[in-house]
Amino acid sequence: MVGNFSEEDIETVEYLILLLLGKAGGRVSVLHLQKMFFLLWRFHPEVRRLVQFVPHFKGPYSQDLQYVIRNPTYVIDCWNYTPPQKGSKVDRIVGGYVEITPKGREIYSLLLKGLTEKAKEDKDALRILSALDLIVPLYSKLEWDELLFLIYTDETNKDFSTRSELSKEVLARAESIVNRLVKKGVITEDMKGALLERAKRSKWITSSNHPSKDPIVINVPGST
Repeated sequence: MVGNFSEEDIETVEYLILLLLGKAGGRVSVLHLQKMFFLLWRFHPEVRRLVQFVPHFKGPYSQDLQYVIRNPTYVIDCWNYTPPQKGSKVDRIVGGYVEITPKGREIYSLLLKGLTEKAKEDKDALRILSALDLIVPLYSKLEWDELLFLIYTDETNKDFSTRSELSKEVLARAESIVNRLVKKGVITEDMKGALLERAKRSKWITSSNHPSKDPIVINVPGST
């Protein structure tokens, strides 16, 4: 974990993972979980002190988060991790899967109830709930290449997308991906041209200049 982290920080990260999994409602790939947490990290500045994201082979990546996903310390038996299946290209790309357990669903319900109550008076708790509502319903339902396409081509993420080993493959199928996004209702037909143009402008992806590396109430980052 980053900086002078505490046990409370680790516990908060684990609860945030559970919130993402509970909101998604089913099995989620590690790739999706990493990217959704990254978007939460971008959305809520105080979350940034909890984990570090760096440019990696599949876009923004957190070793801190990867460790917690596989080795939870406080939120025990709330999710199961399944390693990638040997011989499966998709499994290798997405890094395996994480699925919330029945116990996890119970804890998630209590956690969400406590956070919703806290959000009535706490702006940071409200921001977490708002971020979950914006991020999870959209990104958890995307195919891996659709997810990476949206991450890669967003210029605000360019510092985290310069080392990707999948960028050429993803950008080569840009038109197919954009058409799928239209069918899923992620974008409208009118937005296709702008998104394809955005992909053409995403030169930073292949750049050789890499940057250096009862209800449960949680302690929401930034709350007093």
